[in-house]
Amino acid sequence: MQSSDAMTIRRGLVYSDSGGVPLRADAWIPAAAGPHPAVLLVHGGGWSSGKREDMDAIAKRLVRRGFVVFNASYRLAPQHLYPAPVDDLRLALRWLKDNAVELKADPSRLAAWGYSAGAHLAGLLAYESDSSAGFKAVVLGGTPADLRRYPEGRMVVTFLGKTMEQDPELFARASLNAHVGASAPPTYLYHARGDALVEPEQARILEAALRRAGVPVELDLVPWSSHITLFLLRPAAVERAADFLERRLMPA
Repeated sequence: MQSSDAMTIRRGLVYSDSGGVPLRADAWIPAAAGPHPAVLLVHGGGWSSGKREDMDAIAKRLVRRGFVVFNASYRLAPQHLYPAPVDDLRLALRWLKDNAVELKADPSRLAAWGYSAGAHLAGLLAYESDSSAGFKAVVLGGTPADLRRYPEGRMVVTFLGKTMEQDPELFARASLNAHVGASAPPTYLYHARGDALVEPEQARILEAALRRAGVPVELDLVPWSSHITLFLLRPAAVERAADFLERRLMPA
């Protein structure tokens, strides 16, 4: 455990032992008395790589703004196919709620934030019609919203275990925009205009689906950036997204 005047970081908390695999998360807790709004943070990595520590810079910015952050790992493809990581994150959210008092978190003020594959997973958790997540807001960056646009994409096929030709219904079911409905939480989308890995059209597709459903949505298309540089080198975009969470989760 790490502590400072501003925060406490509890690393390596086991939130589940799903299938014999210990699933861990780091809790970032403001030093000030709570309860605080809480954010479930989800890393990217093409569903088959990446680690929760990749999101530490975002976690640090959020905890300094007064959010509790629960930065969770999940099982990775190809050993664990969809929907295994969504199931894991559902367990992470349940653990966060069950331990809200200890974490100084307010379970009535929850949000999710993911980037790239992590945005896809966070969005599924937030948007699925049977979801009990109860998020008040969600931030999604560099989001692959419609997997049907990558019918034979290596990362997508590794994640789903099939091509779209083999199982078109699976691709539809795993596509984030297919789950958008009126009950979806207010959403902030940020995406690099120069993203060659996840085309900016993906953000526009998701924005359009949210608007059709009557869900409040903001889209930030960031110039002079790529998929990687937006994540690593564009703190202003992160600050704008954090501003959105403050407006949605913190009292005036």
